[in-house]
Amino acid sequence: MTWQLWQTPSPARRSSIIGLFVLVSLAFVAMPAYAARDEQAETFVNDIASEAIEILGREGFTPQALETKFRALFVGNMDVPRIGVFALGQYARTPTAEQKAEYLTLVEEFIVKVYASRLSDYTDQQFAVLSSQPKGNRGKEVIVSSQIEFTTGRAPVPVEWWLLRTDDGFKVFDVKVLGIWMAQEQRSTFISVIRNNGGNFSALLEHIETQIAQANQDRDVELTEADSAVATETIQ
Repeated sequence: MTWQLWQTPSPARRSSIIGLFVLVSLAFVAMPAYAARDEQAETFVNDIASEAIEILGREGFTPQALETKFRALFVGNMDVPRIGVFALGQYARTPTAEQKAEYLTLVEEFIVKVYASRLSDYTDQQFAVLSSQPKGNRGKEVIVSSQIEFTTGRAPVPVEWWLLRTDDGFKVFDVKVLGIWMAQEQRSTFISVIRNNGGNFSALLEHIETQIAQANQDRDVELTEADSAVATETIQ
């Protein structure tokens, strides 16, 4: 019997072989590349969150004292100038040098009040870092996933941190709470204010000033209510 070591496949068989090869190749391409967790990024986030929880857990802090503590925490660890420029979108080149300087000052104040206000809603909590993964392929950005856990049985609140890797370490660019990226939320609002006012940048400055004034008013109301509660307890 004569054995054929190689036989030219028929056209149909050749097509099947090629098809199988393509499918196997695509399967390997589609397999996700699981990058190692970024321990430095996770430690950075954990340190910020731990300090925030410590601030919130201190009794006797007035709203002003909380703002002062949060200002030092946020401004030192957030890339406020980049956040400010990002929030302007296509209007980033609109302001004059003087307007831009005023805007960045207001944005810093605004960020402190917004974050302090939102975080103050989460009391009696613990913080857990869950994972981290690179964002993009340049190695400059990292997303850290975490959650706020409550001892009261309340469902955990997911929090994601968008970090930028700089020469001086990490900086927070945005924070996602309950599915909403806060900087992107402000970007949408700021762009709408400028657009609805015919591109007038001064309208945005007035808008931010109004928001800050409202936050101060709300804080003063809280102080008044707290003082009234203390006075009532003293009388009783």
